[in-house]
Amino acid sequence: MSLQNTREFLLQEKLFSIRDKVKIMGVDKEELGIFSSKLISIGKNYRLYTIDDQENAILTVKEKAISMRSTYSFFKGEKDDANLIGKLKAKLISIKPKYWFENPNEKKLFTMKGNIWQLKYKIYLEDKVVAEISKKLWKIKDTYGVRIDKSVDDDSAMLILGIVVMLHHEKEEEEERRRHRR
Repeated sequence: MSLQNTREFLLQEKLFSIRDKVKIMGVDKEELGIFSSKLISIGKNYRLYTIDDQENAILTVKEKAISMRSTYSFFKGEKDDANLIGKLKAKLISIKPKYWFENPNEKKLFTMKGNIWQLKYKIYLEDKVVAEISKKLWKIKDTYGVRIDKSVDDDSAMLILGIVVMLHHEKEEEEERRRHRR
């Protein structure tokens, strides 16, 4: 089983690590890849690697450091403007968090609907559900599941994994902000 052609994943955040890490496993709990942040950077930099090759990133995500809205740029492979796939953005003002992914020409491709803070939502491509994310799909501590439609190509599946990890990152940051407000 390889990371790129898998469509059902378990994502597990590594709790005790000096940098953000999310283990990516198949439903049989076999480790397939890792999403990890750079140790030092202005704005978070994340890279997706297969478990067999942790030198060459499949996907790189760069968080915009100073912005009115949460924005993450996605690159195929390493961060290079020629490799830009698109951006994940959050709506500026909204009661419920609203996110979308747009291509470099600012055309919306994916939208997310559901409860992102509870890790129970769906990702849509136009009007079709292409992925489901749920903490309840798999009852393992600190783990949530991602199911991607079999019709989705390998590159889009890796992009969806990146979107899910960044939304999880947003959830964690929001929880941290709430703790500091108390």
